[in-house]
Amino acid sequence: MLKIVKQILLASGLVCFAFNLYGDSVSSIQLVGSFNGITCDPSDPGNSMTSLGDHEWVKLRFIDEPGAPPDTIDFKFTKNGEYGEEHWGWSFEHGWGIADLAWNPPNIVAALPDSGYYYFHFNDTTYAYSLDRPSGTIFGTIISKELNETPAGTIIKLVNSEHDTIGTFDKFPDSLYLFAHLPPAVYSIYATAPAHSDTTISNINLIEGDSLQIVITLYKNTAVTISFATYKRRDDEIILSWSTGNDCAGIGFDIYRGENSSYSMMEKRNLNPIYGEPEYGFLDTGENRYSDYYYYIVEANEINGVKYGPIIAEGLIPNIRNSLGQNYPNPFNPSTTIPYSVGEIDDNQKVTISFFDVSGKTISRNELGEKTTGDYTFIWNPSISEKGKIPSGVYYCKLTIGKNRYSRKMILIR
Repeated sequence: MLKIVKQILLASGLVCFAFNLYGDSVSSIQLVGSFNGITCDPSDPGNSMTSLGDHEWVKLRFIDEPGAPPDTIDFKFTKNGEYGEEHWGWSFEHGWGIADLAWNPPNIVAALPDSGYYYFHFNDTTYAYSLDRPSGTIFGTIISKELNETPAGTIIKLVNSEHDTIGTFDKFPDSLYLFAHLPPAVYSIYATAPAHSDTTISNINLIEGDSLQIVITLYKNTAVTISFATYKRRDDEIILSWSTGNDCAGIGFDIYRGENSSYSMMEKRNLNPIYGEPEYGFLDTGENRYSDYYYYIVEANEINGVKYGPIIAEGLIPNIRNSLGQNYPNPFNPSTTIPYSVGEIDDNQKVTISFFDVSGKTISRNELGEKTTGDYTFIWNPSISEKGKIPSGVYYCKLTIGKNRYSRKMILIR
């Protein structure tokens, strides 16, 4: 009996069932799914099968995952326009695949190797039936944009236009997924992963025998926030510093600068995204140390990414007065640094620095040329410039900027 069953199945192009699991005494096989009766009489308003030609019919059914207790399928057909007592079933005389006119009970309980779509074929003259599967495929890769791999715990669901779940996928070798044996239909894919936003791809129109490749990109759902931002000015440089208030690993930022707070008028200052997490920094070279500049910190490569700003980097306050600072160290040996400033009142004036002893004798005179407004230093080392000839004692430094003169007392100790 079992041998006959296998021969009929193979001859009909059927899926090969694992009958040996049930032994020779098997009288039914589980076909999981809850189905109403199927008829193939064209005049029957309850007919739900599709004609493939004279006496050949087909019905597409989706078989759910196995469950308990098993559901059954009731195959009924009409003959000569009237319902008879004929049912599909299994009989000792005919085995599988033959309609038995006296089968009782009027249903089949069968086990298929996989859930999914199956085509049920029936011939209304020979009463033979067979099964095969659709050939459509939807496949592709799924990765997190930030991690560049498939996150642990990712699940994909394939749903048809009636919102029935056709299948799920939760193991991703090399970030690949695959849904096979699909009939022509319009599908949607729902993808979820821990710490990522749910992703939906709709209106996937699959035609007969087609194979569609769809790349799915997941995005972390942790919102990017900048909790703190500040700046420092140093001569013509501006140092921006900021920190993020949550997990922003893999998130980069761009810097935009302008002379007013209008973001649309600003220019991008960095070539590549700035990474850090949670502490970030950027060194910008200003065009004028005394000018105010406005900055925005913008999440890189995201159309709707976070924009933080404007940050106003105020210009340095210009020194409007000349000054001669106290030398350091003081007393000194062998050299000392003398700070001085050129104010706006003497911008681009000639600068001279001279040194005298207590009697007023000139020790040395140094022409420093024309200086623009700003802060400067001069290092005096009499052991080199005066070849170490002057002794320990009190000396005076005189700074001349244009027509203005300034002096400081210094002490040299040998």
